[in-house]
Amino acid sequence: MTKLDAWLKSGEYLPHILRDFHDQKDVFKAMHETINVEEHDYSKKVDWITGQCYVIDVFLWFMARRGYTLQRSRAKQEFVSLSETLRKSEDRHMAALKAMFERESP
Repeated sequence: MTKLDAWLKSGEYLPHILRDFHDQKDVFKAMHETINVEEHDYSKKVDWITGQCYVIDVFLWFMARRGYTLQRSRAKQEFVSLSETLRKSEDRHMAALKAMFERESP
């Protein structure tokens, strides 16, 4: 195995938030909920699972093999907080789950 292959296999080319599969799921589910994909002709046909697999396993891997990695912008902007977006998404999921259990209770 080459040094490059080992680096790619380790996942170190990914931002920390995307190195863990479960964290990836959270990001892609939140993105799919936050962006109205139904209004985009091309993205309304892509569920969050397919998007996650393509972006992580195909696109970012392909680009990293060629020396490009995704990284946080250094631009002086007031960016939307990813951690806050993920927290709000988790809160929505938990509220929906709670409501489901309350409906099912005798």
